[in-house]
Amino acid sequence: MSEIRTIRISAGRGPVEARHFVAMLAEALREHLLARGVAVHGVEHHGAREAPGRVALRVSADLERRMPELLGTHLLLAELRGPRSRRRWFAAVELDDGRAPAEPLLPRHELDLRFVRSRGPGGQNVNKRATAVQITHRPSGLQATCDRHRSQVRNRIEALACLRRRVAEHTVERERDRASSDAWEARRELLTREPVMCWRLDPRRPDAIVPA
Repeated sequence: MSEIRTIRISAGRGPVEARHFVAMLAEALREHLLARGVAVHGVEHHGAREAPGRVALRVSADLERRMPELLGTHLLLAELRGPRSRRRWFAAVELDDGRAPAEPLLPRHELDLRFVRSRGPGGQNVNKRATAVQITHRPSGLQATCDRHRSQVRNRIEALACLRRRVAEHTVERERDRASSDAWEARRELLTREPVMCWRLDPRRPDAIVPA
């Protein structure tokens, strides 16, 4: 099975028009990838679906080798009515590094543990004893619950492992958002000079784009 990678499409600090471009670009790239035989396993919109700040496509492919033309800055040339009849909007398309986030060690003083009666199957032992475990990570507000086992110890181990994964993913996303925002302004001038692909609005579909 091919490695799952994530393509991220972002408008940085761009206005709402740039975020509309992000949504249309994500759909155009998804169709492009499917036509090239690349499996798309999921699409995640961060923000309003029609104008997200970022969209993530989870795909199976070595895109750096097979389709490097997708990675970089994409430009939308929009012909509009009025005194400013031509506008230019930019979006960045980037590929993750393929590494799973390191799971953190969660200090005990940052955790709230609750033991409750399980509602799942397991017989009288499960129903009579508080075997289900719910753990909350106070700094992030993230929570994990496990009630799969009759053993409270096993449920606690699994809930903690799940919480560690969630905290790791949350931390990576938060750091990525901050780094993306900081880096966007620093590299914007260079990126806007050298787009890897140019697009225009599809005259047949106002909510879609086609290569210019």
